[in-house]
Amino acid sequence: MKLMKTITGSLLALSLIAGCSSGNNGGNAPSVSTSSDAGKNSVRIPITMPAQYWGGPKWAEDHPTIKYLNEKFNVDIKLQLINGPEYEEKLKVMAASGSLPDFYKVYSDTYIAWQREGAFVDLTGELAKYKNLSAAFPMDLEAMKVLNPSGKLYGLPEISWTVRDSVQIRQDWLDNLGMKLPSTDEFTVDKFYEIAKAFAKQDPDKNGKNDTVGFAANNIAVRNAFGIANQWTKKDGKLIPHQMQVEEYKTYLAFMKKAYSEGVLDQDFVLRKSTEIEDLIKSNKLGLFTYHNNYIEIEGAVKKTFPDSKPVIVPMAPPAGPTGLRGNTNNAVGMIKVVINAKAGKEKIDRILQILDWWVTEEGTKVMKNGVEGIHYKKNAEGKYEITDKWEPEVPRHLNSNLFKRPGTDFNLYLWTSPAEVKRNEDYKALVEKYPWPNAAMGLEVYSETYKKKSADLNAKFQEAMYKIILGEPVESIEKASKDWLANGGEQIIKEINEAAVQK
Repeated sequence: MKLMKTITGSLLALSLIAGCSSGNNGGNAPSVSTSSDAGKNSVRIPITMPAQYWGGPKWAEDHPTIKYLNEKFNVDIKLQLINGPEYEEKLKVMAASGSLPDFYKVYSDTYIAWQREGAFVDLTGELAKYKNLSAAFPMDLEAMKVLNPSGKLYGLPEISWTVRDSVQIRQDWLDNLGMKLPSTDEFTVDKFYEIAKAFAKQDPDKNGKNDTVGFAANNIAVRNAFGIANQWTKKDGKLIPHQMQVEEYKTYLAFMKKAYSEGVLDQDFVLRKSTEIEDLIKSNKLGLFTYHNNYIEIEGAVKKTFPDSKPVIVPMAPPAGPTGLRGNTNNAVGMIKVVINAKAGKEKIDRILQILDWWVTEEGTKVMKNGVEGIHYKKNAEGKYEITDKWEPEVPRHLNSNLFKRPGTDFNLYLWTSPAEVKRNEDYKALVEKYPWPNAAMGLEVYSETYKKKSADLNAKFQEAMYKIILGEPVESIEKASKDWLANGGEQIIKEINEAAVQK
């Protein structure tokens, strides 16, 4: 998720909408009622909440899940569906007009700017009053601290996959070539290269054509194996960016340069978009890739296009590099928050927290993820769950996917998901989280004005320099690319990031 551009014009509007009661007091809102008994909700309360949608069916105003929530908590929910790419701009328009929703999702830059304007309820002392919610979101979680001042909590983070993507191999392609699946100890970058070369050169899909790719440039686990940081690392007590790791880059780029010259690396890697790499996987052209555990979709797509194929995808530990390093890149967890509008009154704030407190329970998640029993799913004669014809058009999982969910990686596992697939998900989670590769400065970039102004251009130029090396320039050229990055704003970014780390 891209960081939002710094909000300027809407800040004045926020200072107006926050009102005198919250003002510039760091987001302090009126204290929240301790009531969490839905049975005591005698007054019906209206609640506005927006949710992004990304095409496909939309929720109607009388959606069964909304009706369920309205009846259970004596509320009147007004759901505002906003086209995904327009969401951030719509929020700014709402802020300018003083009509921000009662409960909504917000992204990093806006979260930082608006919390300073007192736009959000301070949940610091309130969360403990809701036992299910506080158990699901313990205050000592790193994601709870990200983007919050020390000791403060202005929003609940989205927490799912801490580490999501790992290297995966088409076992059936290995079988076709008479190759064995390597063990974790055997899976080094040299073994990775050997498999990739075979997949590129030896017709692993047995279609008689030279139309397969060894590996794509987005195979970030390979870069990690050479010790290159996930954005930032700590050295001698100071945070430094990966652009300063010149020696590590020389070794990595020599590997990539060789792979390109020998036709093992995707020959169109410079122009290839991420969606096109996914297409390569699903169209039976790429059998060694970094991806998440979307086995069913990939295997189904391959079988649909190639009915005679029998794709078998095996997730792997990331390959080990020359010094034994290996890691799966961590996600930036905690950069998306859900917040409560500081203008909401005590009863409304309490009612929203009641809903969230229920939402994170088994009962609540069951409804918010699977829908309403008897409408979106039912039990068949054998006692097994199955979806109804309302499941797809009414997308009952929408709010759980696009607004709020309890922490965990089971958000796309349903009552009717097979036990085998549930186990596959659990095994994959255990595998990827065994080899974390965290960003030592996660969440700090939003505090650097220079980063926000210059990083996109600086990083693009650094990447362009890497591409040129892979395509033919000497690996030593990375030295100049590093110096240029530092000289044109990087040094100031480093200074600001380290200052932010101290202040946090």
